[in-house]
Amino acid sequence: MRREKTTLLRKLSMYGFDLVTGSHNFFALLEFDVTDLRRHLRALRAEGRGGSLFAFLLKAVGKCLEEFPEFNAMIDRRKTTYFDEVDVNIPIEIETEGIRNPKQYIVRDINRKSLTEVDREIAASKDAGDDHTGYVFSKGLQRLLGILPAGLVMFLMRSILRRHDTVQKLSGTVFVTSVSMFSNVPGYVIPYAGGPKAASFAIGSVSKKPVVRGDEVRVREMINLTAIFNHDLIDGAPAARFINRLRRYVETSFAELTG
Repeated sequence: MRREKTTLLRKLSMYGFDLVTGSHNFFALLEFDVTDLRRHLRALRAEGRGGSLFAFLLKAVGKCLEEFPEFNAMIDRRKTTYFDEVDVNIPIEIETEGIRNPKQYIVRDINRKSLTEVDREIAASKDAGDDHTGYVFSKGLQRLLGILPAGLVMFLMRSILRRHDTVQKLSGTVFVTSVSMFSNVPGYVIPYAGGPKAASFAIGSVSKKPVVRGDEVRVREMINLTAIFNHDLIDGAPAARFINRLRRYVETSFAELTG
């Protein structure tokens, strides 16, 4: 048996999970055909442009958020805030002194950037000199939160959640995570999501599956994606329209986002 002290970053993560417990979310487990999209992206990369599948999916989500502003919003019992900027928060794993930690990176105004710009920005963020290994960037503030009573920490964090502009600054307007960079096992990821934001997304891995196209069964490359919607702000019909638009970009209209 081995016992270690819980790290400060893990402790702060636990506070964050407690903060969103009881959120009113509903989930959509989606499967998109990315066969033609991946072929298109490979052709673009051969020409020295384009980007990765992950960068494209971020760009597609960002475009849908621009077209459906109610999904790029935050809500509490007093107010609803709609943002013009689409800021996508993604987790990136970094290694510091032999220890791997999650780092958050926010792609600001992703709806106004090209796919190539998004792809290069994500690649550059992995080697950036900052140390954003949590929503609380200040090391001093991290240590302070680590020694304060849990009740006081939760009070302070709830106060921050009511300030939607501060939430946007610290963690963007939408969260998108992906396990496809670390695993090729097919399946859905159900992340811990909540808070005032309208939507979050989790991208799974790509796998080949038999799919009916017309009257034929073909082997296609399919990707699993989980969409999480805040039911305080989003109802079923708008969610369905959002999903249909996202699917169109991924399966048939991808050239609109890669030109």
